[in-house]
Amino acid sequence: MTQKLNKTIIITGTHLTPALELIRQLQSDPQINWQIHYIGRASNSNDPADISIESTVIPKNNVKFYPIHCGKFDRRYLPNTIVGISKTIHGFFESSKIIRQIKPDIIVSFGGYVSVPVIFNGWIKKIKTITHEQTLTNSLTTKINSLFVDKIALSFENKNQIKQLNQNKIVITGNLLRYELFNDKISKPNPKFSTSKPTIYITAGNQGSHIININIEKILPQLNEFQIIHQVGKNDFSYFKKLENKYSNYFPFDYLDTDYLTWVIYNSDILISRSGANTSQEIVAFNKKSILIPLPKSQQDEQLLNALWVKEKLPLNTIIISQEDLTPEKLLSSIKSLFKTKNQSSTVKYQPNLKLLELIHEII
Repeated sequence: MTQKLNKTIIITGTHLTPALELIRQLQSDPQINWQIHYIGRASNSNDPADISIESTVIPKNNVKFYPIHCGKFDRRYLPNTIVGISKTIHGFFESSKIIRQIKPDIIVSFGGYVSVPVIFNGWIKKIKTITHEQTLTNSLTTKINSLFVDKIALSFENKNQIKQLNQNKIVITGNLLRYELFNDKISKPNPKFSTSKPTIYITAGNQGSHIININIEKILPQLNEFQIIHQVGKNDFSYFKKLENKYSNYFPFDYLDTDYLTWVIYNSDILISRSGANTSQEIVAFNKKSILIPLPKSQQDEQLLNALWVKEKLPLNTIIISQEDLTPEKLLSSIKSLFKTKNQSSTVKYQPNLKLLELIHEII
């Protein structure tokens, strides 16, 4: 039996979903025994008490997490950029020390401003590096990181996206969707959930969306025929938790664990969501009916492009509502209309996307 090689990898960035799937693949890699380390944000914002989601989720996956300071280039509000400069410099020295201690064979970035000092330090220390872009557009961090990495992994073969980058570095790997969502053997329902009513699942990413939340609240009395599973985010959770006592068919959560989420995705009749890259691609993979409300201030209208991509793939199953047009009445009529639409039956067949892992093997 061939002995497995020992290698060390640093993963960094804020796109947590593909990062977690890569971690799963690395931990089950038949060729290499990986020592995995993660450099991420200490907090989500300028408030140190607002701890980042990756700092709580990553350690649960048996991966050492290293928090560093993270500055942000805010093109809408200059004071944030000024404050962020000192944080970026601090993060540069923090990540340099971590990299020097770990001595990784490779660094893989999943975007976000926290990844820039990590990738730049990797370039200085002549360590192999990859940056992965999960969306249809190039974020500013991808553009910056692309100058210093060995390879740029893209999820889409988008000509407009490709022409902005060094084409000699580009590899189309596709995105990494959550393996757990396609493995019904580990799926389990929350004891509160039922299959006696059609299910609506509302989510807007880890942080939730206040504007979506308040529109949902106003139509809850008209949704008695549905089971409502609502990921509200931590900021609104205490308020919406009280509504659970008022509506027996309503189940709010601050964050839905993946074990429960698998069941929810499988059993949802309608998803109401922002249109982030992973959510959009999972909707298409599962052939789900959805009402998409793109985040209006997303990078290069990224979320609108994602929503239009879903609409192109599933035209009868998809309704797009701009945030400025969002009203309780419009949301309710969209739910009623979409529920009446016949959904094309399909069997979801998933094979893990190993192209990024193969690229890692290729360049180390």
